[in-house]
Amino acid sequence: NDEPTNDLSVATNLHALSSMQPTIKFEYMTTKRSLMFMEKGDKNRCVVNKIRTKERLDKYIFSLPINLFLGYRLYQHNTNTPLPGYTSFDSKLHLDELFKKSPDARVLISDQISYGDVLDNQLTSLPQKNKILRSSREHNTGIIKMFEQGYAEFSILYPQQVYKHKPGLKARSYTIASSPPFVLGHLMCTKTPATVDFIEQVNSNLTSDINYEELLEIHLRFIRPTEQLMFKYYFKQAF
Repeated sequence: NDEPTNDLSVATNLHALSSMQPTIKFEYMTTKRSLMFMEKGDKNRCVVNKIRTKERLDKYIFSLPINLFLGYRLYQHNTNTPLPGYTSFDSKLHLDELFKKSPDARVLISDQISYGDVLDNQLTSLPQKNKILRSSREHNTGIIKMFEQGYAEFSILYPQQVYKHKPGLKARSYTIASSPPFVLGHLMCTKTPATVDFIEQVNSNLTSDINYEELLEIHLRFIRPTEQLMFKYYFKQAF
């Protein structure tokens, strides 16, 4: 996709690669297939939006951060009273404590995906009566639509997911304790002389004087106005 106005990933990666696009061949494929090609390691291949891990650093090289994706947050429909003590975005909320205080409340989640080890454990420990499970496919749009229609007081969503599918969603969000507030996406490349040179060029572009503000402005296009202050706080930490 070469249209940067519709997708954060497209916009940030095209920005990072702006000076080198004529020399790059883009191919779309599933994550599983792309990583299978990467495992072979015999060609100049890179994949976007990858998290740096110790295991991956042993095999691949990474660019500086290119995009910041806000982590899962607990969304509450605006028709409900704000949770006292959690109005600040850096106040951390424990799901078990919330539902002990609000035993009749419910959280809408999908049973088609994992929310990560930390959140999966918290959700598993909740009483069944506090959970509404959506089993159908297309969980992103389906969950947001059901939440908007008032099936539950709460749902667990990605902020950028909310903006993409329902920018005008009437809801407030809260930080979930022990859940990472954000993840950083990098270019991940096979280790070859050509990709080492390529990553150096990408990093040079990312560290230019004007890059910080440009990259921040690109990200803010995909964040609801009510969450932009929170985003700037995390972006400053990461970049």
